[in-house]
Amino acid sequence: MLLKPRPPCRTRRPVWLLCLGICAFTCQTASTADATSFSNAFSWNLHLSLDGADNFSGGVAPGAVGNATGKAGFAFNTARAGWWSGGRLVTEFLAIQNSSPENYVGDIQGVNNLTGLSRGALYKLYYRQNIGNATLRAGLISANDYFDTSGVASRFLNVSYGFTPTIGVNVPAASSYPFSSLGVMGSYGADGWTAMGGVFEGDAIHPLRDPYDRGDMILLEADRSGSLDGGHYTLKVGAWQNSQLPQYQSALGNDTSGLYSIGEYRWKQAGMAWGGFLELGAAPNPVNALPWYLGAGLRLRHFWLARPGDSLGIGMARAWLRGRPHTAETDLECYYSAKIISHLYLQPDLQYVIHPSGNYPNALVGLLRLHMRLS
Repeated sequence: MLLKPRPPCRTRRPVWLLCLGICAFTCQTASTADATSFSNAFSWNLHLSLDGADNFSGGVAPGAVGNATGKAGFAFNTARAGWWSGGRLVTEFLAIQNSSPENYVGDIQGVNNLTGLSRGALYKLYYRQNIGNATLRAGLISANDYFDTSGVASRFLNVSYGFTPTIGVNVPAASSYPFSSLGVMGSYGADGWTAMGGVFEGDAIHPLRDPYDRGDMILLEADRSGSLDGGHYTLKVGAWQNSQLPQYQSALGNDTSGLYSIGEYRWKQAGMAWGGFLELGAAPNPVNALPWYLGAGLRLRHFWLARPGDSLGIGMARAWLRGRPHTAETDLECYYSAKIISHLYLQPDLQYVIHPSGNYPNALVGLLRLHMRLS
């Protein structure tokens, strides 16, 4: 059922008044707090990445691009400030300067998970409150930080391993890097189970442009973690529904829904740390160009005593497509992440894309990432 258009929103004041209110409250309370405790309440983080991607052959055409990405932010912990327990205010800024390797590769899944529009923007501004086993968050949030995530697959560069393409491709304005959206979410965990739910505005590309009149996305997820045969497993099952006004559907995503599931298993053998994962995505509604997804891979750590910080992985991501000469695009990826010094990593990556976008010749792509993280 289509939603009826609501009257256009004529002001963004509620968003900015909320931000100013938080800042004013923080400053007002800080004047009465112990200076040392207040200083200890702040933490910061900085992430810098330089990427190069070269399409050696196949795809649209041979060619290379370079990307630069920076994220900087801080967090304020209310307990460390001597206020109340469980509170945390998070702010993060994002800067991107790049070109898209998809212009040469022609793939639909995305060979580089840091590719995005060249921009500088406020990326996150939200408040988190822990209450016993429950956690609440509200503000400007990237939903994919919490929903549809795989820890074992976190070092792979192809976009699909970090965000199921049945969501990302079918709903291009979904709340995931490099975009975030206004939203509220909650989670509750007990006895190895975690349940999460959230509602996010439907246009993460322009999160402060008429935020109440550009649809919404609802996400639900249930997780189960535990021990099995000397290792540790995590199972996740999620559902999502995107509701969008007719005039925005061509740009932001149709009224549609889907399911996803992630399984991970970590174990140690002969001193080495192994990890395996399996990812599934389903969005069979006929309006979706990408109805099915399957991803799988292995990750290995601590295989070299002289270099305990290194890791390597091999994976496969297959996305089924509608209306294309070939019915699926398959990406095969292998990487090696080398810890150069503390906080600095160099990662060469090789991907072979079979039938990019279901249209183009098979492509061989090489990537190199230099990543620094400080906190």
